[in-house]
Amino acid sequence: MKLRWLNWRLLILGVLAGILIGGPVVLGKAAQTPPTNFFATPFLPKNQLTTKAGYFDLKVMPGTTQNLKLAVTNPGNTQKTLQVIPVNATTSDSGNAVYVPSNRTDPSAQTTFTKMTSGAVTITLASHQEKTVTFKTTIPTGGFQGEVLGGLFVTDPQASPAATQNGGASSFRLHNRYAVVTAVALWCHPNQRLTTMLKLGDVAIANSDTNPVVQAKIRNLTPALFGDLQGTARIVKADTGQQVARQDLKRGSMAPNSWFNYGVPLGNKPLTAGRYTLNLHLTSGKRVWDFTHSFSLTKNQAKAHNTIIRPEGGIDWWFWLLLALLLALLIFGAYWLGKRRSRSRS
Repeated sequence: MKLRWLNWRLLILGVLAGILIGGPVVLGKAAQTPPTNFFATPFLPKNQLTTKAGYFDLKVMPGTTQNLKLAVTNPGNTQKTLQVIPVNATTSDSGNAVYVPSNRTDPSAQTTFTKMTSGAVTITLASHQEKTVTFKTTIPTGGFQGEVLGGLFVTDPQASPAATQNGGASSFRLHNRYAVVTAVALWCHPNQRLTTMLKLGDVAIANSDTNPVVQAKIRNLTPALFGDLQGTARIVKADTGQQVARQDLKRGSMAPNSWFNYGVPLGNKPLTAGRYTLNLHLTSGKRVWDFTHSFSLTKNQAKAHNTIIRPEGGIDWWFWLLLALLLALLIFGAYWLGKRRSRSRS
């Protein structure tokens, strides 16, 4: 009986731990195997620069046409209809370079991968079938500076629409939509060195479900991918210099000629309408950029912020009281049930 009572207590503690931590509670042996989908393999041509890479890294000549061949394989037991879409490498609002369908190419781009490359294709693959698709990329007669970066994005158009994106150059899952992408890097002058140029674009206050957010548009004007992007954004009251919010960026990256919104939530303290200043400090290796921008917080925006916020360090006593009552009820119920079974067998 002691062992049975111990099992009940462990079960209760496990369920409560799942509630408190926020993780799933798994009872029994649930199948966790990933679904069988599809994959893509590039045929690397002779002008490949990095022979050990699993993506296209090509030196191209001005005025020529480059063929990009990709084998798409369906390892599953059912027929699949897939789309293969050329995309430009861009930067997500998390501050990371991504290879997904997007319109975030900066106007500073001399050219883009999608401008030079033939359009999307749709293929139907039987079970365990593989097909090769070919895209033609026409290089401008005048060539281009730096790097043109994109990818061949393979997805199932019948799957549910993508709602969020996870950065990555090899594969990712977008809610119930599965996709793989093969990166394509094109160079006319592979050894060319360029100075990275970042520019601060528009700064605006955007409404979100939790708190108004200051969005600072960061533009990469350089035709080059770079990483190790670190950032610190501070918002201070213009008349007092008092800091009201801060947001850090760690281990970011930016695609060539792309932009993203550096979001800074306005914190958990009440704010008044008036003038504020955004101080933004960015680094990548030894490169440093500092931006400053003043903006106004309107009465309506301040009211929206003050209505939503919860004080920092505030304790939700009702939540903990209800949790304590739930714990007491579970323990009492388990104890009562254990005692009842013990009496019935004595």
